[in-house]
Amino acid sequence: MIDDLSRRRLLAGAGVLASGVALGGVAGASRGADANDADAVDELPLRWNRTYSDATYNGATSVVEGDDGLVVLGQSGGQPTGIPGWLFGADATSGDGEWMETIANEESQRRPTFQDHVPAVDGDGYALLGMAAQSGTVAFVRTDADGAIQWWQTYESDAQDGSGALLARDVIASGDGYVIAGAEVRSGSASGLVVRVGPEGDERSRTRLFADQQSELLSVVSDGDGYVGTAAVQVSSGGQTSVRSVVFRADANDEIQWQETFTAPNDGNALAQNQLVDIAPAGEGYVAAGFAASRSLDTFDGWVLSVDASGSQRATRRLSPQPATRFSAVADTADGTVVAGQGGESATAQTGVGVVGELGDGLEANWSRTVSVGATNNVRDVIGTADGGVALAGITQYQSQSADPRSEAWLVKLGGDDAPQVTATAPGTDTSSTATPSPTATATPSPTPTATPSPTPEPTDDATATATPTATVPETAGPDPTETTAGDGPGFGVGAALAALGGTALYERVRDED
Repeated sequence: MIDDLSRRRLLAGAGVLASGVALGGVAGASRGADANDADAVDELPLRWNRTYSDATYNGATSVVEGDDGLVVLGQSGGQPTGIPGWLFGADATSGDGEWMETIANEESQRRPTFQDHVPAVDGDGYALLGMAAQSGTVAFVRTDADGAIQWWQTYESDAQDGSGALLARDVIASGDGYVIAGAEVRSGSASGLVVRVGPEGDERSRTRLFADQQSELLSVVSDGDGYVGTAAVQVSSGGQTSVRSVVFRADANDEIQWQETFTAPNDGNALAQNQLVDIAPAGEGYVAAGFAASRSLDTFDGWVLSVDASGSQRATRRLSPQPATRFSAVADTADGTVVAGQGGESATAQTGVGVVGELGDGLEANWSRTVSVGATNNVRDVIGTADGGVALAGITQYQSQSADPRSEAWLVKLGGDDAPQVTATAPGTDTSSTATPSPTATATPSPTPTATPSPTPEPTDDATATATPTATVPETAGPDPTETTAGDGPGFGVGAALAALGGTALYERVRDED
């Protein structure tokens, strides 16, 4: 069973909006060192907690560190649909916004939702990955170091009847080009897909992986001349379907060298959803993170798994710092492995907090904390920074429909170089208990992302107020899986209702057609 987390423990710690919290109990593995032991690892201090906006709807999905600071990818626009991409830079020490560029193709009406970006393989700049769910196309964009677009490539399904669609989840640099991982959907059936492209986005090859199963590649990381990745695969038993995770390695020709299938530890009742959505190197192996959920969503926990270099399991744990927790990112940092994501009172709650924690070698919790600004907060990415700290990127959405902005890109810095602490608060029209309403100065429009620091509100023992069910969810909340696949394909029904960039609901609600 997963241990409950008392509210007193939740609010204990050095933070205010960022409250110290021990990751919840462990299932299926030895408990390991307790986070409160005398030799416990010190928690990284909160340096700043900032928001950025250039329009009404804003969000961040991916962050990398360049030579001149943090570079953040997301979306920003005035309407909740058709939101352009957005790339901006922020100082890694202070969090101050420094520059920004809109990422849009004026010749195309199919605006993608951007998922990930990496440093370009052929000089200064970045390669940006996105997908347009309704058209089933993938966009791959090269910018210079200041975000100016240099080229834009679009990839489509090669299904003969024109009914196919491509999904893009992750991208890595590989040799003199890139590997794009995701899935191809044909006639309601999805299979994992790898697309290799050159330094200017020219397509070199397509390889379908796990083609004999409903499958989708979720994350990849470079490994020598190949890569290690995670995939979600659907299996059927006793008339019901469930989703399991596969950790695999493929070589430079995209041929699978080894693969291992995993499910989250349980108390005897098999879980319907077992998804490892991100993977990172850790020592001489890898750590993957995601979530595990029952078919009814009564159970919705974060899940972490470590394997050695051949894919053999080292440790596996379900961790639940909140009653419903989903990890969306994992990173190897100077201090160790850090996981991050979103937590809330339930899987269908319309409010949530960001969660972040550091794991030991046995995946025991060294420390963890919650972070928030608005009513719904979702950490989408985490990286280790050059100064020994940790940077989080995501979205915070405000409860009030009259708030402007309705949502903002959100960055948090833990550890690293000392800096004046800055903590953003929600607009004065927001009434969530995660951020006490206060007069927040409106920043004058400028060519840099805006941040609105103000005194940090104290957390309360009250549960976060329920958001109105009619609140508008921006398109940056990501595609509805039911629009891109069959109900029993990836996203695979209810359990795969992922939080994408955030949105009003803790987890996007989708129909379960199993």
